[in-house]
Amino acid sequence: MSARAAGFKFIDLPTSAERLGITRNELLQLVSEGRIKPFSGSGQQSVFRASDIERLTQELAAPVAAPPEPEAPAEEAAGAAPTTTTPGRVRRRDPIKLIGTRLSMDSRWAEISDADIATWLDALEPVQFERVRKVSNLAVERLQRVLAMLDDQENKLNLRSK
Repeated sequence: MSARAAGFKFIDLPTSAERLGITRNELLQLVSEGRIKPFSGSGQQSVFRASDIERLTQELAAPVAAPPEPEAPAEEAAGAAPTTTTPGRVRRRDPIKLIGTRLSMDSRWAEISDADIATWLDALEPVQFERVRKVSNLAVERLQRVLAMLDDQENKLNLRSK
């Protein structure tokens, strides 16, 4: 189904890349080469006309691809909310937006004092302790993984620039 048939005149960068069957960075490279121009925005915030994406799809001789089935993340396997919002409709799980939003929310921990935590703990029911401990450990584990992968990425980029 074309984007126009679905009623969308404009498509964000992640959806455009999915429809073209390419990565976001490949789409940004096509923008820098002048093969497609965003309607508005730049970089990861680019928005494209659906008709331009359809034209580029034909130009690249690639069929309009349906978004791939996302792998179930560990949180879902552990019983977190499913990725479906209504029967037959799958919620998009965009890693860039997901992680960016999560990190911006987590940055607000700097606003919380030890006194705030103590007050919250006083109000917490003892039956919740184990769940809070589990969720806290999971968050710490994931953030440590983000830091480790960030270090790895920086090391890769430093090696290339030398």
